[in-house]
Amino acid sequence: MVRIMQESRIDLTWAFRYTDPMIEYIEIVCRWIFGLQMFFWGLNGFFHWVKIPPSDPKIDAFVNACMETRFIMPTVKLMEIIGGAVLLLNFAVPATLVVFAPLIFVISGLHILHNPKPWGVLVTTTVPYLLLVFFHNTSLLRLVH
Repeated sequence: MVRIMQESRIDLTWAFRYTDPMIEYIEIVCRWIFGLQMFFWGLNGFFHWVKIPPSDPKIDAFVNACMETRFIMPTVKLMEIIGGAVLLLNFAVPATLVVFAPLIFVISGLHILHNPKPWGVLVTTTVPYLLLVFFHNTSLLRLVH
């Protein structure tokens, strides 16, 4: 039984491992950019410091529906605050990336499908997230297997 379990393990030697210090700095910058954004926009959801610019009516309808439930949007904003702080503290980064995956999927999908100019959101949010997933792929693969 033990032998079968050992043989079924995924070989992670092919996964990307960075040793170049420049790559490590890029990971830190991406983590800080993404973490600060999530932390700020999460707090902004409760304190309304910055007014969110108007967007496509379909996106506004989706956001308003989430806010009217009084559950979904506060939960998402709380996840953004906690997850952003965890990323800034460099604690449990792979687990935090897993928690943010559905949120980034919805944000990116909404803007790709309904925003005529989605690049501002995609470049500032999705690209740093995807780079972090790439840099932490060995840890993420261990979470799956």
